[in-house]
Amino acid sequence: MKNVVVVNGEGDWAAYLPGYAVYQTRLQTSRWLWHDGHLYVIDSAGTVRVDGVLWRVGAIRPRPAHRAVLEMIRMAGVACVNPARALLLGFDRLGMLNELREAGLPVINCSVAVGDSTLDRIIPTLPAVIKAGNYHGGLGKARPVDEEQWNELRDLLFATEDYFTIEPYIDYVRDIRCLIAGDRLWAMARRGVAWKANVRTASYELITVPDEIGEYTALAQRHLGADVLGLDFLETLDGRFVLLESNDVPGLSGFPDDVRQAIALRLRIRMEALEG
Repeated sequence: MKNVVVVNGEGDWAAYLPGYAVYQTRLQTSRWLWHDGHLYVIDSAGTVRVDGVLWRVGAIRPRPAHRAVLEMIRMAGVACVNPARALLLGFDRLGMLNELREAGLPVINCSVAVGDSTLDRIIPTLPAVIKAGNYHGGLGKARPVDEEQWNELRDLLFATEDYFTIEPYIDYVRDIRCLIAGDRLWAMARRGVAWKANVRTASYELITVPDEIGEYTALAQRHLGADVLGLDFLETLDGRFVLLESNDVPGLSGFPDDVRQAIALRLRIRMEALEG
């Protein structure tokens, strides 16, 4: 029986992958070995040879080992959802944004600053959204609304070595996550208790996928070579869609069970292709 290793994420994937031995591990506490033509994961439960990977690593602090494990999966040629190459393209926020721009998607305009005192040279239009480094899930983000808050935030950011992006704050009608798995699309409109719609979500509803963002999402999937992808859009007051980012390990809360089934199917297809 082939082994599927689920890295982080939900703990019940065995129900979606009958016929495979499914092992759950965490990237933060596991060790990985590529040796003599085989890939292994080692943790407190023992050593498991890896035949397939379901990568569900979400909003954790990126570390060098994170990228190294993806490169080992890629080196081993092991079936992985998403493919390791696609996950590496989205590993860093700046790289992810550049990929989306090069694909022709309507990515939000931003400034980028690296190095001490660079923010001293910027007088942003307020309110603005500041994002520090390579984080997702609402982490490392702030919204200064006046000059006093901007100056305090600028002084605080001086203490970190990450890069920063500065984006205009968009007063939106709704935030929409468009999710694709295989060739199937879903969309969810969300509102948060504060300005971050994807943090402490106060309300959400599944909606019919707007044609425009469905096409954008399918385009991003093809460009990145992904199996599953979540794109986050803001719908502006004048009816335009602005793309904030793509998520190659999107959260599935609130989406129907069909999404999990579609993701598992993509992994089975990839594993069977290698077996054949």
